[in-house]
Amino acid sequence: MPVFPHTGLAYVPPQGTAARPEAPRIEDVIREAVAMDNRTCPATGRLGWLTRHLRRFISVAVVDVEAEAGKRPVDDPVRVEALAAVREAGHKVGLGPGDGYASAVTYARSLGRGAEELLRQQRRLRTETAVPLAGMAGPGVIVVPEGDPCAECQELAAERHTLELAQDWRGMRGADDRLAVHQRTGHASR
Repeated sequence: MPVFPHTGLAYVPPQGTAARPEAPRIEDVIREAVAMDNRTCPATGRLGWLTRHLRRFISVAVVDVEAEAGKRPVDDPVRVEALAAVREAGHKVGLGPGDGYASAVTYARSLGRGAEELLRQQRRLRTETAVPLAGMAGPGVIVVPEGDPCAECQELAAERHTLELAQDWRGMRGADDRLAVHQRTGHASR
């Protein structure tokens, strides 16, 4: 069966290779797919390979990003953006390549852009810890990066998270206030 409908070309994998090739980095696959256009005319086998890798990455990343975003407050802007990227990428995967070579190239580029945004959101969710101030949303969110060398910021963020899970609203407000004061005074020299 052809890789893409109405192209008349089928991909035949190479024979006789004993060693499995090293898995490609997803960044390289995304870069190649996004840079591709109808004028460069990639081989249909390569196009099918790119599409399969992108679809596989998106199907795994959608679950990961959705789970990580779900741990954040409902009105957190990082959560909202991440879930929008999940919906968009899931929609692109569901569309399929359409008929013909030009459509297959356009589809691979679209998957590449969706995968690129998912990868960006995945990294963003892993590096930023949101600590919302009690009773506030949007600009009232204090972001404490996980790799922040300030141990006091990390301790206050962890304390605030524990208090939130216990639904101790008064304690959360106190932790919020201490964190805000610490970041204003302790980080002023940074």
